[in-house]
Amino acid sequence: MLTYLAVIARPGHRARFEELYTRYGGLMHHVALGILRNEKDAEDAVHEAFLAMTRHMDKVGGVDDPRTRAYVVTIAQRKAIDLYRQRTRHPQTDLEEGDLTTEHETENGLARCILKLPDRDRQFVLLKFDQGYTTKEIADMMGLTPSAAYKLEQRAKARLETLCREEGLL
Repeated sequence: MLTYLAVIARPGHRARFEELYTRYGGLMHHVALGILRNEKDAEDAVHEAFLAMTRHMDKVGGVDDPRTRAYVVTIAQRKAIDLYRQRTRHPQTDLEEGDLTTEHETENGLARCILKLPDRDRQFVLLKFDQGYTTKEIADMMGLTPSAAYKLEQRAKARLETLCREEGLL
């Protein structure tokens, strides 16, 4: 809660936010959980909803106002839907080195080649081709400029192609 309060500049808004947090936190979690069906994702959505509320405290009425309740529920719904869309567009896959080296190693030469890539190249290739992120999105995630990310993509593809040729896949 202190994180949220630190963002709010006006003392009157802080007191109202504390009341909103106490009164509607459970309801917002319930709404988000109903959409996402995942406890951690619901918590993330509620967190994002509260952050959004801190930026728009001037739009929030009194705690007992029915419009405030509707506003809070709407924010929670929208943040949950945003997170749901993000998760379906870019599903989270926990890909460990051991996952590829066990059953897939003998039958999947491409997986072996990807595992031989340097860490940074492997990370880029998996984000781009396994997770479906754009090069610009990957640049943001990896803290690169777009031009550096495009260069990394070129080099990673070239290294992967070389490894695939050595494996006899190309």
